[in-house]
Amino acid sequence: MKLDPEEQIIAAAFEQAELDDANERGVAARIEFRPEGHAKVTFTISREFVETARALDWTTGELVAEAIGIAIPPARST
Repeated sequence: MKLDPEEQIIAAAFEQAELDDANERGVAARIEFRPEGHAKVTFTISREFVETARALDWTTGELVAEAIGIAIPPARST
């Protein structure tokens, strides 16, 4: 899908905010609800977090599981 110039500016701002969040927290997540009825989830993992995972010799699965735990904290019961 091609974006018009204004939409490109907005998309770039969202991407920068996501990178800033990932750098601050280690991981950022974005959920896009698609018109087809499904959702697309994108995780941005900071370089520092990846380097830590490598130093700890984590598998890809361990890295993804930890990233999900950071990006999506447990729901609080009210």
